[in-house]
Amino acid sequence: ADCEKCDRLVELCLKYDGKSRTAEYNFYRTTEEEDLDDDEQEGGGSGAVEFAALNAKLKGGGDLFHRLGSITAFACVGSKRCHKHILKQLTLQKSGIGTIKASIEEFVKMLGRSSQKDQLEKYLSEI
Repeated sequence: ADCEKCDRLVELCLKYDGKSRTAEYNFYRTTEEEDLDDDEQEGGGSGAVEFAALNAKLKGGGDLFHRLGSITAFACVGSKRCHKHILKQLTLQKSGIGTIKASIEEFVKMLGRSSQKDQLEKYLSEI
């Protein structure tokens, strides 16, 4: 039963990784990005495009991707059997632990100093 849950966790993590990447890609293809870019140049460059792209990515699945990546890392750190199984599933899905690490690294960048950030950084060093 634990392995089935790990399988589903990997499946969902990869699904939301794809959705968030698609949302970010679509953002950069829209005229909204061009409008923000024009406003940014007029206003001296406030990073509006990057913030809007991040917002699109988070709304498009990035938030769930970060949370699922954190849960996956928790499972990997807490159980050698789960870690081994998750690595196997990631490989079968033509992915790797780098995807999980990337989700956590992105999440950590958005967090202020906190116990949650410290815990995620610990997971990063252990997986």
